[in-house]
Amino acid sequence: MIPFCLCACNGNQRLVRKFVKRMNAHQVNAASKYIYHGDHPCLYLFNEAIYSKSPNMLFTIQEQQSSIVDGQQCVIVKLKCTNSSPFFRDYMTNLGLLQDNDMLVDTVFIRETEKGKCLSFDWAKIRGENLKLAIIADTTKTYINIRSGAGKDYPVVGKLEKEKKIIIDEYSKDPEWAKCYTVDQQCNTVQGFINKNYLKSSASLFFSPGIFGSMGILLALIILVIVAVPIIFIADIASALKSIPVIGILLVVGLILGLLYTVYQLLDNILFELFLIVLPHF
Repeated sequence: MIPFCLCACNGNQRLVRKFVKRMNAHQVNAASKYIYHGDHPCLYLFNEAIYSKSPNMLFTIQEQQSSIVDGQQCVIVKLKCTNSSPFFRDYMTNLGLLQDNDMLVDTVFIRETEKGKCLSFDWAKIRGENLKLAIIADTTKTYINIRSGAGKDYPVVGKLEKEKKIIIDEYSKDPEWAKCYTVDQQCNTVQGFINKNYLKSSASLFFSPGIFGSMGILLALIILVIVAVPIIFIADIASALKSIPVIGILLVVGLILGLLYTVYQLLDNILFELFLIVLPHF
């Protein structure tokens, strides 16, 4: 057993609560804000292959302990998993994290970044610094085989279907085959190889919380105050624009909708960061 000692890191526990709250609302883009950027491929694979198949899934934090393991800050967390799917239960059992009564126990490590502390996400066994998303380039193909090794003679371990995305490691000494990651029918993360000639890179950005979701609480408050100024004078602005026929009406409607959207997004960020209140996303 790895020894650990307790320390006062309530901020780390709050990070875990923020992540769990966003995941419970199935707002994975927003949840990714609290995950170390290098672990976004792990979160992406987990969400696409497992979590999306548990639409009614609910995590409830039962216990949290801020600790230090091998000199690194972490949070030992116990989560009650309610309404989970067989995919989720089998997957977490394979990882050795799921205990009796659907109780999940994990050690979540804290990573230091330029933007502050983030959580390390390790629910998918993926490693690599050149990971990207790719799709099938040839639209006439319905699928491409994923093999256990770099060559057509290796056994097939999975398939990439048309219009589906897959995580590939573009750093490869083999000119024809790229390392890739998927989840097999036994709910295990599988490292395989796929022919690069049939692929095109889709994106290197796995998640995008958006400009409002990524900004800090202080900046969000400042922008909210700035946005509130036009709202105070909305009647005067509307009267001035209405003097222009149809275009003026369209401008008024566009201005009102734009202001409402901006205020809603800012309130969502502010209320969540301050009070962990999750507003619905449409």
